[in-house]
Amino acid sequence: MCASPDTAIATPRGERAIATLAVGDLVYTVDQGAIVAEPIVLVHQQPATHHHVVRVRFSDGSSVEISAPHPTADGRRFGQLRAGDELGGKRISDVQIVPYGFDRTYDILPGSDTGTYFASGALIGSTLGGSASEAAARADASERAQLSSPR
Repeated sequence: MCASPDTAIATPRGERAIATLAVGDLVYTVDQGAIVAEPIVLVHQQPATHHHVVRVRFSDGSSVEISAPHPTADGRRFGQLRAGDELGGKRISDVQIVPYGFDRTYDILPGSDTGTYFASGALIGSTLGGSASEAAARADASERAQLSSPR
Protein backbone atom coordinates (compact mmCIF):
# COMPACT_ATOMS: atom_id res chain seq x y z
CA MET A 1 0.00 0.00 0.00
CA CYS A 2 1.22 3.45 -0.83
CA ALA A 3 0.10 7.08 -1.24
CA SER A 4 -3.22 8.77 -2.00
CA PRO A 5 -3.72 9.81 -5.65
CA ASP A 6 -3.55 13.53 -4.84
CA THR A 7 -0.14 13.32 -3.14
CA ALA A 8 1.90 16.28 -4.44
CA ILE A 9 5.16 15.11 -6.04
CA ALA A 10 7.96 17.56 -6.85
CA THR A 11 8.81 17.72 -10.56
CA PRO A 12 10.75 20.23 -12.69
CA ARG A 13 7.34 21.46 -13.94
CA GLY A 14 5.98 22.03 -10.41
CA GLU A 15 4.11 19.72 -8.06
CA ARG A 16 1.96 17.03 -9.69
CA ALA A 17 -0.47 14.52 -8.23
CA ILE A 18 1.19 11.11 -7.99
CA ALA A 19 -1.73 9.49 -9.87
CA THR A 20 -0.92 11.61 -12.95
CA LEU A 21 2.71 10.51 -13.21
CA ALA A 22 3.97 7.90 -15.67
CA VAL A 23 7.19 6.07 -16.48
CA GLY A 24 9.61 8.55 -18.05
CA ASP A 25 8.24 11.63 -16.25
CA LEU A 26 10.91 13.58 -14.39
CA VAL A 27 10.70 13.90 -10.60
CA TYR A 28 13.09 15.31 -8.03
CA THR A 29 15.05 12.67 -6.15
CA VAL A 30 18.39 12.29 -4.39
CA ASP A 31 21.11 10.63 -6.46
CA GLN A 32 24.74 10.37 -5.34
CA GLY A 33 23.99 12.83 -2.54
CA ALA A 34 22.53 15.58 -4.74
CA ILE A 35 18.95 16.62 -5.47
CA VAL A 36 18.41 15.98 -9.19
CA ALA A 37 15.57 15.41 -11.66
CA GLU A 38 15.45 11.78 -12.80
CA PRO A 39 12.89 9.86 -14.84
CA ILE A 40 10.43 7.53 -13.16
CA VAL A 41 11.34 3.92 -13.97
CA LEU A 42 8.34 2.22 -12.35
CA VAL A 43 4.81 3.20 -11.30
CA HIS A 44 2.41 1.11 -9.27
CA GLN A 45 -1.26 1.23 -8.33
CA GLN A 46 -2.65 -1.02 -5.62
CA PRO A 47 -6.37 -1.66 -5.02
CA ALA A 48 -7.35 -0.47 -1.54
CA THR A 49 -10.57 -1.52 0.17
CA HIS A 50 -11.38 -0.94 3.85
CA HIS A 51 -8.00 0.74 4.12
CA HIS A 52 -6.65 3.27 6.62
CA VAL A 53 -3.66 5.57 6.10
CA VAL A 54 -1.38 7.76 8.15
CA ARG A 55 -2.17 11.46 7.69
CA VAL A 56 1.02 13.40 8.42
CA ARG A 57 0.63 17.16 8.79
CA PHE A 58 3.70 19.33 8.64
CA SER A 59 4.34 22.57 10.49
CA ASP A 60 4.13 24.48 7.18
CA GLY A 61 0.49 23.35 6.72
CA SER A 62 1.12 20.72 4.04
CA SER A 63 0.21 17.07 4.56
CA VAL A 64 0.44 13.58 3.07
CA GLU A 65 -1.74 10.48 3.43
CA ILE A 66 0.27 7.30 3.06
CA SER A 67 -0.08 3.69 4.21
CA ALA A 68 1.58 2.90 7.54
CA PRO A 69 4.11 0.38 6.09
CA HIS A 70 5.38 2.84 3.45
CA PRO A 71 9.09 3.62 3.99
CA THR A 72 10.49 7.04 4.75
CA ALA A 73 13.78 8.13 3.16
CA ASP A 74 15.66 7.29 6.36
CA GLY A 75 14.35 3.71 6.66
CA ARG A 76 11.49 4.25 9.11
CA ARG A 77 7.86 3.49 8.27
CA PHE A 78 5.08 6.09 8.14
CA GLY A 79 3.32 4.20 10.95
CA GLN A 80 6.28 4.99 13.22
CA LEU A 81 6.09 8.77 12.78
CA ARG A 82 4.94 11.01 15.64
CA ALA A 83 4.26 14.71 16.16
CA GLY A 84 7.55 16.50 16.76
CA ASP A 85 9.53 14.17 14.47
CA GLU A 86 11.16 15.38 11.29
CA LEU A 87 10.54 13.78 7.92
CA GLY A 88 12.85 14.63 5.06
CA GLY A 89 13.76 17.96 6.64
CA LYS A 90 10.19 18.96 7.57
CA ARG A 91 8.82 19.14 11.12
CA ILE A 92 5.73 16.98 11.76
CA SER A 93 2.98 18.77 13.68
CA ASP A 94 0.33 16.02 13.77
CA VAL A 95 -0.08 12.33 12.89
CA GLN A 96 -3.45 10.57 12.63
CA ILE A 97 -4.73 7.24 11.33
CA VAL A 98 -7.69 8.02 9.05
CA PRO A 99 -10.02 6.03 6.77
CA TYR A 100 -8.83 6.01 3.18
CA GLY A 101 -11.22 7.67 0.74
CA PHE A 102 -9.94 6.25 -2.56
CA ASP A 103 -10.06 2.85 -4.27
CA ARG A 104 -6.33 2.69 -5.08
CA THR A 105 -2.98 3.69 -3.63
CA TYR A 106 -0.03 4.88 -5.75
CA ASP A 107 3.76 4.72 -5.71
CA ILE A 108 6.62 5.58 -8.05
CA LEU A 109 10.29 4.68 -8.34
CA PRO A 110 12.67 7.32 -9.69
CA GLY A 111 15.81 6.13 -11.47
CA SER A 112 18.17 7.25 -8.74
CA ASP A 113 20.51 5.41 -6.40
CA THR A 114 18.18 6.11 -3.45
CA GLY A 115 14.75 5.55 -5.00
CA THR A 116 13.48 8.51 -2.95
CA TYR A 117 11.21 11.35 -4.04
CA PHE A 118 9.64 14.49 -2.61
CA ALA A 119 6.00 14.26 -1.50
CA SER A 120 4.50 17.52 -0.20
CA GLY A 121 8.07 18.76 0.07
CA ALA A 122 9.32 15.90 2.29
CA LEU A 123 11.82 13.35 1.02
CA ILE A 124 10.28 9.86 1.25
CA GLY A 125 11.12 6.33 0.15
CA SER A 126 9.44 4.05 -2.37
CA THR A 127 7.95 0.60 -1.85
CA LEU A 128 9.19 -0.37 -5.30
CA GLY A 129 12.94 -0.49 -4.67
CA GLY A 130 15.84 1.73 -3.69
CA SER A 131 17.92 1.82 -0.55
CA ALA A 132 15.17 3.17 1.74
CA SER A 133 12.92 0.24 0.86
CA GLU A 134 15.79 -2.19 1.27
CA ALA A 135 16.60 -0.72 4.69
CA ALA A 136 12.97 -1.05 5.79
CA ALA A 137 12.85 -4.66 4.56
CA ARG A 138 16.02 -5.46 6.50
CA ALA A 139 14.51 -3.84 9.62
CA ASP A 140 11.35 -5.93 9.22
CA ALA A 141 13.42 -9.11 8.81
CA SER A 142 15.43 -8.24 11.91
CA GLU A 143 12.24 -7.64 13.94
CA ARG A 144 10.80 -10.99 12.81
CA ALA A 145 14.05 -12.76 13.74
CA GLN A 146 14.02 -11.17 17.20
CA LEU A 147 10.39 -12.17 17.76
CA SER A 148 10.99 -15.77 16.71
CA SER A 149 14.23 -16.32 18.65
CA PRO A 150 13.93 -18.21 21.95
CA ARG A 151 14.38 -16.16 25.10
